Amino acid sequence: MPLACSADPDMGLPPLLMVHGLLVSRRLWEPNESLAQSFRRIRVDLPAHGDSSSPRSAAEADPEYLVRQLDALRQELGIERWHLCGQSFGAGLVLRYALDLPQHSGALVFTNANAALRHDWPDELKEANANRINALKTNGTDALRGLPYHPVHARRFPADLRAALTRDADGTDPDGLALLLGEGLPRLSVQHRLQELRVPAMLINGVKESKFQPIRNWLSRMHPSIGITDLEGGHSVNVDCSAAFDSAVCDFLGKVPL
Repeated sequence: MPLACSADPDMGLPPLLMVHGLLVSRRLWEPNESLAQSFRRIRVDLPAHGDSSSPRSAAEADPEYLVRQLDALRQELGIERWHLCGQSFGAGLVLRYALDLPQHSGALVFTNANAALRHDWPDELKEANANRINALKTNGTDALRGLPYHPVHARRFPADLRAALTRDADGTDPDGLALLLGEGLPRLSVQHRLQELRVPAMLINGVKESKFQPIRNWLSRMHPSIGITDLEGGHSVNVDCSAAFDSAVCDFLGKVPL
């Protein structure tokens, strides 16, 4: 199950893997074009998203399997070590990648990711997730726009980017997304493993996502070695505050040689 990607030409710049969240595509990183001046960007599409094929089984939607797929891409590109950047669901994957494969990880930047840092799943979250899975299985593509994180609802996105991401989201395979919600999301959290993290890491936090701020504050207290940069954006802080996001990424990753 190969992952579709856009890889910049190899001009000797440090490679940077960039992984988006659910129901968007690698197009999410278009506002961060200035990163191409400092890094060789490798932007992937998650399974069932963009140009990537869908998971065919529960095993292929498991985060451990998805991390192995990311590493297969690294090997295919002939990269020994790369920096990591993840948004939302993608944040959980790059955190797990850094934990499982530190020898191939430079430094790590991640954004707001409730599921990646969640201690447990309250019953109301389990029920909401089950309802979304059932809607996808029952109504197929008609259920996609009913999901709260469909980009058609993204009020802060530039109009042209929102329109393009909406088209991509409408093309998401509902069965594949249901597998990711059912098998991937509940297994995404690495909260219990953060003390194992051995690579430099930084959270770029969108302060306008209020429900994430308790997790941000917990991270600051319990894992002070993980840096935090707060920006005046929401869940997709790389879009809301693209210039400040790019600057923070460059400043942080630029201190870590590969």
